[in-house]
Amino acid sequence: MPYARIVNIEYKSEEDVEIYFQKWEEWCPKNMPAAVSRTNVRTGANSTLLMAVYETEQIAEEAREAADKFFKMQAQHIHDVIEFHGEVLQ
Repeated sequence: MPYARIVNIEYKSEEDVEIYFQKWEEWCPKNMPAAVSRTNVRTGANSTLLMAVYETEQIAEEAREAADKFFKMQAQHIHDVIEFHGEVLQ
Protein backbone atom coordinates (compact mmCIF):
# COMPACT_ATOMS: atom_id res chain seq x y z
CA MET A 1 0.00 0.00 0.00
CA PRO A 2 1.39 3.46 -0.86
CA TYR A 3 2.67 5.38 2.14
CA ALA A 4 3.30 9.13 2.36
CA ARG A 5 5.64 11.32 4.35
CA ILE A 6 4.83 15.00 4.65
CA VAL A 7 7.33 17.41 6.16
CA ASN A 8 6.67 21.03 7.03
CA ILE A 9 9.93 22.96 7.37
CA GLU A 10 10.31 26.48 8.71
CA TYR A 11 13.66 28.03 7.86
CA LYS A 12 15.55 30.75 9.70
CA SER A 13 15.30 33.14 6.73
CA GLU A 14 14.24 33.41 3.09
CA GLU A 15 17.90 33.06 2.13
CA ASP A 16 18.09 29.82 4.09
CA VAL A 17 15.25 28.39 1.96
CA GLU A 18 17.29 28.99 -1.19
CA ILE A 19 20.49 27.57 0.29
CA TYR A 20 18.68 24.51 1.66
CA PHE A 21 17.06 23.65 -1.69
CA GLN A 22 20.29 24.09 -3.64
CA LYS A 23 21.91 21.55 -1.33
CA TRP A 24 18.80 19.29 -1.38
CA GLU A 25 18.77 19.16 -5.19
CA GLU A 26 22.35 17.86 -5.15
CA TRP A 27 21.95 15.49 -2.20
CA CYS A 28 18.49 13.98 -2.75
CA PRO A 29 19.00 11.94 -5.96
CA LYS A 30 22.08 10.19 -4.54
CA ASN A 31 20.76 9.52 -1.03
CA MET A 32 16.96 9.21 -0.95
CA PRO A 33 15.06 6.06 -1.93
CA ALA A 34 12.94 6.20 -5.06
CA ALA A 35 9.52 7.76 -4.58
CA VAL A 36 6.31 7.31 -6.54
CA SER A 37 6.05 11.11 -6.41
CA ARG A 38 7.65 14.10 -4.68
CA THR A 39 6.21 17.58 -4.35
CA ASN A 40 7.83 20.63 -2.75
CA VAL A 41 5.59 23.61 -2.07
CA ARG A 42 6.73 26.98 -0.78
CA THR A 43 4.05 27.82 1.77
CA GLY A 44 5.51 31.11 2.93
CA ALA A 45 8.54 33.33 2.67
CA ASN A 46 10.54 31.00 4.90
CA SER A 47 8.56 27.74 4.96
CA THR A 48 7.95 24.74 2.72
CA LEU A 49 5.82 21.61 2.67
CA LEU A 50 7.46 18.51 1.22
CA MET A 51 5.38 15.47 0.33
CA ALA A 52 6.66 12.16 -0.97
CA VAL A 53 4.70 8.99 -1.68
CA TYR A 54 6.54 5.68 -1.48
CA GLU A 55 5.49 2.20 -2.57
CA THR A 56 5.63 0.81 0.99
CA GLU A 57 5.87 1.93 4.59
CA GLN A 58 9.32 0.32 4.81
CA ILE A 59 10.65 2.48 1.97
CA ALA A 60 9.08 5.53 3.61
CA GLU A 61 10.90 4.70 6.84
CA GLU A 62 14.20 4.42 4.96
CA ALA A 63 13.44 7.82 3.46
CA ARG A 64 12.74 9.28 6.92
CA GLU A 65 16.09 8.04 8.19
CA ALA A 66 17.93 9.48 5.18
CA ALA A 67 16.09 12.82 5.39
CA ASP A 68 16.86 13.08 9.11
CA LYS A 69 20.56 12.88 8.26
CA PHE A 70 20.14 15.70 5.75
CA PHE A 71 18.15 17.81 8.23
CA LYS A 72 20.97 17.44 10.77
CA MET A 73 23.55 18.47 8.17
CA GLN A 74 21.45 21.58 7.35
CA ALA A 75 20.48 22.48 10.93
CA GLN A 76 22.02 25.94 10.60
CA HIS A 77 19.28 26.81 8.04
CA ILE A 78 16.28 25.19 9.76
CA HIS A 79 14.15 26.68 12.52
CA ASP A 80 11.59 23.86 12.94
CA VAL A 81 10.48 20.59 11.31
CA ILE A 82 7.06 18.97 11.70
CA GLU A 83 6.56 15.53 10.16
CA PHE A 84 3.38 13.66 9.22
CA HIS A 85 3.06 10.19 7.73
CA GLY A 86 0.49 7.59 6.86
CA GLU A 87 -1.13 5.32 4.32
CA VAL A 88 -2.34 6.94 1.14
CA LEU A 89 -6.13 6.66 0.85
CA GLN A 90 -7.33 5.88 -2.63
